[in-house]
Amino acid sequence: MMKPRLRTWCRRLLIAAALLVVAWLGTSAVVAYRLTRRAEPPHEEPLPTVAWATFEPLRLTTSDGQQIGGWFAEGRADRPAVLLLHGNGGSRASCLPEAEWLVAARYPVLLITLRAHGDSTGDVNDFGYSARHDVLSAVAWWESRHPDRHLIVWGKSLGAAAAVFAAGELGQRVQGYVLECLYQDLHTAVWNRLQMRLHPGLRPIAYAGLCAAAPLVLADSSKISPLSAVTTIPPDIPVLILAGEKDRHALPAESKAICKRIESHAKVAVFTGAEHLQLAATNPVMYRQLVLDFIARCDEKD
Repeated sequence: MMKPRLRTWCRRLLIAAALLVVAWLGTSAVVAYRLTRRAEPPHEEPLPTVAWATFEPLRLTTSDGQQIGGWFAEGRADRPAVLLLHGNGGSRASCLPEAEWLVAARYPVLLITLRAHGDSTGDVNDFGYSARHDVLSAVAWWESRHPDRHLIVWGKSLGAAAAVFAAGELGQRVQGYVLECLYQDLHTAVWNRLQMRLHPGLRPIAYAGLCAAAPLVLADSSKISPLSAVTTIPPDIPVLILAGEKDRHALPAESKAICKRIESHAKVAVFTGAEHLQLAATNPVMYRQLVLDFIARCDEKD
């Protein structure tokens, strides 16, 4: 029979262990909640005053009731438009450098700020999954304005994920996708960020906690996988995947795995020495030429 003192010690140990588990799960849930909520309140995004384009302001309403801010600059009537989608923590202004040389090439450009960013509404930032509705609303706006003209979607990181998640519903309505620094799936994205920020001994503990908490803060966490969603892009729609060799947020191996899923109509280009969303800064000539050549091919395929 267990002695009273030993029994008391075991009881205390079990209570302490239970409290540690509760604290671990509670902390994980708080961290997961904060990581998936809007980082800053909505703020005004003034229309840019630039010498190279005249922008038209847009306000789009998505199918799930969000209000999405946007800008549009017209180009030549015989050229496809390019929808530009920014990365996490950015806004449509983040895509102005690319818009400038697209406009110089006489392409119409449509820039939107994804939900939970900038002047767009929304509180949940679920790694691009809900933002698929934002992409769909932008494509619908372009179709209402120019029903007989083509559209290319160019997404960066978060924006690339939103484009992929929208692809199944878009079908043949888009003529091509440029997917830049795209993550493979939610669990891999979380692990990559823990690799960057935590001591090796803490990573498995934090990872397990965040994985356990994810379904509590994101109802659709199991569906957040661009690796799976990319297969919904029709096989006759070309895809250009751009990756950075030194990207620690979305490893080049992830881009190659995504390309492998759709290798019949996709190609991947890895930029030597480039970190996350630093492809243009690392090799601007290669960056611009790859994208312009791809857009031109997409427009010619019909």
